[in-house]
Amino acid sequence: MNLKDVLEELRGLPTEMKGHDLSSLSPEEIIRLSVVENAEAVLKILNVKDELLTLGRWWAEILTGGGRVVMVGAGTSGRLAVMEAAEMYPTFGIPREQVVGLIAGGKDSVFASKEGAEDSEAGGSRAVGRLGVGPGDLVIGLSASGRTPYVRGALRRARERGSRTALITTNPCGTVPIEAHVRVCVPVGPEPLPGSTRLKSATVQKVILNTVSLLGGILAGKVRRGRMAGMVPTSRKLKARALNTLMEEFGLSEDEALRILEDVDWDLGRAFSRLSAST
Repeated sequence: MNLKDVLEELRGLPTEMKGHDLSSLSPEEIIRLSVVENAEAVLKILNVKDELLTLGRWWAEILTGGGRVVMVGAGTSGRLAVMEAAEMYPTFGIPREQVVGLIAGGKDSVFASKEGAEDSEAGGSRAVGRLGVGPGDLVIGLSASGRTPYVRGALRRARERGSRTALITTNPCGTVPIEAHVRVCVPVGPEPLPGSTRLKSATVQKVILNTVSLLGGILAGKVRRGRMAGMVPTSRKLKARALNTLMEEFGLSEDEALRILEDVDWDLGRAFSRLSAST
């Protein structure tokens, strides 16, 4: 796609439009504007409850069936994908290879911007192809604009290989050219700083990912009695949390909870099963 075509696409995106003259506002007004607009944007997610329910169910079905969830993005969207994937093992005990985050430009792009990497549709296609995605997988693309070539290439390749696909965008579906089986469109309107989609758009995408992964984890049986039963205690803090969880949920003393956790090699899910069976 040449520069003229990109210019035409951007002109039609609300997130690229100017909504405020920040230079004329006081620091206090800027703070209020940022907080209020983020909060209002997040509440718009409630307009796509059906799409989130579908994604949460797919998430659980794919992971319990041994498939993978692959999240793909460029720039801030890619960093959100990588961050969400990284949290699934310590939070739910989901194997790291089952939830994968891909960012345009590779791992180095997590720490330093490589904005040009998003222009490669072939790059997104290759990244998904290398993973060998197929009918048992779910590929979720994140693109605030809904036009990112890297994400478009990834989702196109995933559909060709029989994977379920979803797109999360913060522009109206009618302005979004990327195709997917489910499109989650939450129009946030103009960003406080025009085109800076690390702001409202990123906030909304993060909340959507949190919501879908939480719902998926619950539906997959990773949450019991409202607790992270699949949590992997990989640090002193998490081990203390596991101890506290058993003490509060089952009325155990610290010594009793510690004995049980050591007996099951700190597998909180097994501890829950053992204690639930005995009550």
